Amino acid sequence: MASTSVVPRRSTVWAAVAGIGSAGFLVAGQLLLWRTPEYDGIDAVPKLTRYYLDSGNRHLGEASALMHLASALLFAWFLVALIRIVRDGERRAGRSGSLPTLMLAGGTVFMVFIMLAGTIGNLFGISANYADGFPVEPRTVVIAILLLDMSYASTIAAMVGVSVLLFALWRAVQTGHALPGWLGWFAFVLAILCLAGPFGAWLTPLIFALWMLAACVVLLMPAAAGPEVTGTST
Repeated sequence: MASTSVVPRRSTVWAAVAGIGSAGFLVAGQLLLWRTPEYDGIDAVPKLTRYYLDSGNRHLGEASALMHLASALLFAWFLVALIRIVRDGERRAGRSGSLPTLMLAGGTVFMVFIMLAGTIGNLFGISANYADGFPVEPRTVVIAILLLDMSYASTIAAMVGVSVLLFALWRAVQTGHALPGWLGWFAFVLAILCLAGPFGAWLTPLIFALWMLAACVVLLMPAAAGPEVTGTST
């Protein structure tokens, strides 16, 4: 008599690990970026000048940029696994819609703009580290204010992409039941928050990282990963 052993798909497990790494790098990169002083007051230039004159702050900014890059690259692996699970759920439900395509589009927008946010927001400090002809002084720190504004705008765009991704995933959970309902509703609430634009983009990346961790726990479950035949015994 033959029996079959069933384990989670190894690719899904590794995708979950990548998602955990992506969430961790995203949180760390955002927190390091938050260390930059407020730049919307009349004393912004002197505060930023003192901040960037500290080489330690500039090196932490460089680390933040690298963490945003690593987060985006690992997120691509995690996103592919999510799309596969959603597509399988839709196939089992007899549907063939555009939800996986919307998830791919939203996730791609997030990856591109979160990389830009991390790079642009720390570009002044990186330039000061490696360009001898780029001094840190009040007349150049004005450039940092512009770059920080552009970085925040990129974060807003990244979270709009997350909103598209999460709305599509929520709808897929409602129709295909590929993932637990609570994860879909968490995605729905976060998708709405991501549309708050400049009012919420300072916080929603961290909440999205929390959602990713929750999704990774689900992906590590055998039922979500799907069966893989590893051998038979008699």
